[in-house]
Amino acid sequence: MNQVKLNTEAGITLQKILSIWPQIMQGRRKEKILYMLSLLMHARKIHTATRALVIEATQMVVPKSYDPFFHMMKDMNKFKRLTLDPFDDVEAYNALPIKVKRWKAPRRKKTTDVLKQKNVLAFCASPRKGGNSDILVDEAIKGAQDAGAKADKIMLQKIKMGYCIGCRKCKDQGYSGLCTVKDDMTTVYQKIIDANAIIIGFPIYTGRECAQLSVFMDRWDCFERFKFGATLKPGRVALVIGTWGYAYDDTYDHIIENIMVILKLHKVETIEAISACGFEGILHGLDEKGRGVIAKFPKELKKVYEAGAALVK
Repeated sequence: MNQVKLNTEAGITLQKILSIWPQIMQGRRKEKILYMLSLLMHARKIHTATRALVIEATQMVVPKSYDPFFHMMKDMNKFKRLTLDPFDDVEAYNALPIKVKRWKAPRRKKTTDVLKQKNVLAFCASPRKGGNSDILVDEAIKGAQDAGAKADKIMLQKIKMGYCIGCRKCKDQGYSGLCTVKDDMTTVYQKIIDANAIIIGFPIYTGRECAQLSVFMDRWDCFERFKFGATLKPGRVALVIGTWGYAYDDTYDHIIENIMVILKLHKVETIEAISACGFEGILHGLDEKGRGVIAKFPKELKKVYEAGAALVK
């Protein structure tokens, strides 16, 4: 670590990067950055690190959610055009690159007996009815229905859903219930059990999934029983849709992946995923009528429609 040589600009850049974290974190972050930097320098036979290499090494060891900081460092004019100007000017807002990315799906075997039932349960975690997440969930549902599925949609904002209280009763040997918290989730649990395909759509406001989805996924914990026994058996598949304001379609993919991992823990296999971005600025991702701007982009919506159809084929 001490052998990593930085030129003057690279050293200044490293200190600037470290300053974004509390001092208690800086030593650990620096160690990881320098380690990655040493690997890059060795692989490329570089003896002195440059500013660009320091940034590259840092981006390899921190989550993608730090991208705005690096975009500012690399090209402030571009960052201003894509991120700041849309808050001041409607024309700049309307010029934002609205993007929908359909993740590359794994190859699948032909439809199983379970999936022939085609019972889809969709959850929208956005608090905004008619917003971008809601529109995308509806488009996925439409694709699934046109492929022959039955679909039910639940707006998490509209149901009575309390927090997990950490009683851990669901982990007790012999406990026959699901959750001790009695609210609308009692009915939702049975709907999840009866479904064979799940759609989850949610916005990202603060670098993580929205609060509604966080509480909802916490409440799935009761599906895990005594000594990690599972209530849900393998066979269910999922489509996960994440939306955000920042104008890059991979910035928060790791948040979508976190939801996939939680679903996988409960034997639900995510086979389709959507990242949608660019919903930020003076009208906060809405058009002049208060509806999600994604509705103006039929080519992007088609990707979500096709993902919904593929979920049940």
